[in-house]
Amino acid sequence: MATVPTTAAAPAPGAGSVDDLAPVPPSLRERKKRETRIAIHESALRLVAENGVEGASVDAICSEAGVSGRTFFNYYPTKFAAIVGIGVVQISDAQRAEFLRSDGENAPAGEANLMRDLCRLMAQLSESSGDPAGGSNADARADRQTLRELLTRRPELVPGLFTMMLDLRHQFVELAALRTTPDRARFATSLLMSALICSLDTPLDPHVDNLELWLFDAVRAMQSIDKS
Repeated sequence: MATVPTTAAAPAPGAGSVDDLAPVPPSLRERKKRETRIAIHESALRLVAENGVEGASVDAICSEAGVSGRTFFNYYPTKFAAIVGIGVVQISDAQRAEFLRSDGENAPAGEANLMRDLCRLMAQLSESSGDPAGGSNADARADRQTLRELLTRRPELVPGLFTMMLDLRHQFVELAALRTTPDRARFATSLLMSALICSLDTPLDPHVDNLELWLFDAVRAMQSIDKS
């Protein structure tokens, strides 16, 4: 009796293979960029340890890392940014569109969930600022711990951090003002920045990987102080 050949069942529409679900490894170009970013940051840290913050000039960092000044500024806007390992922090068009997304009724998002959305956006920026190629939540938490320890050892870096935060605050205020009044946008952003400072001042619970939730809980805790 002839055997009827069988064929494998076709995958259901929209279903991907296991390979489709596997993370895509970074390209050679992305790996090289990450290596250069890390080399500049680590060179800056070595110079600070040896010569102090004043002795870690951009030229010295470039020489130590073996890169040109042009390459340096492709990765970091200032020597302070290179020392703390934070690249250019800029809200992207995609993030802006997501923040201002429609509520499903052809109307722009308003004040509803404004604080939560601000915390989500800040978490996205925080977790990508050190490595735009992306990393795990554990990596981001380790980066915050490293920054916390660096600021403790080198308090002279704190003014530079606040300068970066001030620029970031302006971006958030302008964006939040598209969902509420200018005054309320400033108040909401001030709460957000205070929560961010707390995340640097106080180690996050090691069981909490989600910075967005941590920031939002911190904001709610601040809001409840006067009600207690």
